[in-house]
Amino acid sequence: MKPQQIPQQAAQSDHEFDKNHHHHHESQADDHGDENHLREYTAKELRSIKIQGVICLIGGIALHFVLGTFYLWGGISPYVGAYMKDRDESVTQSTLQIIFPILGIGLFSVLSFGVKLAQRIGYKTMIALGGSIISLAFLILSFINNIYAFILIYCFMVGIPSGLVYMLPIICGWKFFPFNRGMVSGLIIAGYGFGAFIFNFVCKAICNPNNVEPSVSFEEDGKIKKYFPRDVFKNVPFMFQMMALSYFILTIIATLLIKYPRDLHLEYQSVLGDGVKKPSGINHEKSIDYHPTVLHAECESLSQGIKSRPFWFLIVMVLCSVIFGLLMANCYKVFGQTLGIDDSSLTVLGSVQSVCNGGSRFIWAVLFDKYGFKKLYLVISVINLICSASIGYINNSYAGYFIILCLTMFCEGGLLSCYPAVSAKVFGHKVGPIIYGGLFFVIGLSNMLGYLLYKFGEPEIGYNGVFWIIFGFCSVAFILGVFFKEEHEWKKEKR
Repeated sequence: MKPQQIPQQAAQSDHEFDKNHHHHHESQADDHGDENHLREYTAKELRSIKIQGVICLIGGIALHFVLGTFYLWGGISPYVGAYMKDRDESVTQSTLQIIFPILGIGLFSVLSFGVKLAQRIGYKTMIALGGSIISLAFLILSFINNIYAFILIYCFMVGIPSGLVYMLPIICGWKFFPFNRGMVSGLIIAGYGFGAFIFNFVCKAICNPNNVEPSVSFEEDGKIKKYFPRDVFKNVPFMFQMMALSYFILTIIATLLIKYPRDLHLEYQSVLGDGVKKPSGINHEKSIDYHPTVLHAECESLSQGIKSRPFWFLIVMVLCSVIFGLLMANCYKVFGQTLGIDDSSLTVLGSVQSVCNGGSRFIWAVLFDKYGFKKLYLVISVINLICSASIGYINNSYAGYFIILCLTMFCEGGLLSCYPAVSAKVFGHKVGPIIYGGLFFVIGLSNMLGYLLYKFGEPEIGYNGVFWIIFGFCSVAFILGVFFKEEHEWKKEKR
């Protein structure tokens, strides 16, 4: 086949794909019907496009600073718990910990709808609305004294808007850098971790600048639990107000900088001209970003995907593999306090583990392109097995806790970045996005399962017993990973 014939066929196949399936693939919906697929860009235009793309990435990072509030909850929950306990003594530590799993279910369950909604009302409008609602939620929280109203507002006014706008800057970035999708998603999602990193320190500086230890004792579930005194929790409303202001400013920045270039199609420039080259040193056949010009058999429908072996393998693998990291993200401060670690040290740990989670995703994306899913998944599973088995025996060691938590969060970032990629690889670009939308909902369920183990298991068998149950889940995840096959032979469905 002559080189010049490739783009014409590729463009036609993509064009037809967009016409027939634009409801199924987020980024393709805006492409169908466009006549500029084969436009060749000049070097000057490419430089301008690259600058616009970098500006868009900065806006995406700013937005994910806001969304990083998801991992901030584990750091601020002891302050909020003391604040709510002062107003209602029936509030317990486990009452507050339910916020994280509900927040996760709200966020993960709407991920696949955000792009579709943005295509209707506009990306900038969607980002402005989502960020503003999150900012408003924190302002309202500063005046809330009822625990149930607090849970409702925090989980739904923060969780659902976060899920709806999560993918938007990534989709926009992919349009500017179509052959560097791993880099784009990795850089933007790194903002997710760095947002929690920075605001962890901000919240600690506002609420507990003098590093006061929890000293107010209450009996809960037959055990003595300690809460922060008034000198600390009296600052919680001001903390929420500062968060609201900060998130609103970041939302304005993100709205101004993020742009969806509807008519930009750089993916064909690499074969039409010399302006853009496919990056070297990457195994493109393993990459989620590789779009071969020769169409291959892939999953044709959602029903075919659901009936397949890889689908059910992935469902159970997701449920069992992420539970340890999500439990620790929720309870790292509460558990750390039982080890006798002071609040300043736990704040540093919480911030560093957030960076390990968010910042690692770029590294995992590159490794996925080179080595594929299965090898990375098995490495992560082994690390999770070691960490879940050893965390109960660190004997109040801050260094041991620091290493285990950072390793766990580094692996969690790998799992959350690899699952969308393997979904697209196994099920194809038509059904894959729908499948990983479902997988993200399973992540939310795993989060809730971890909370239930903590709430009902910890009073009876202690943290050590809970960790051994988690070890069992990690073992199942590893065993399934050994037998999981990334390649699946899809048969044509009968019409």
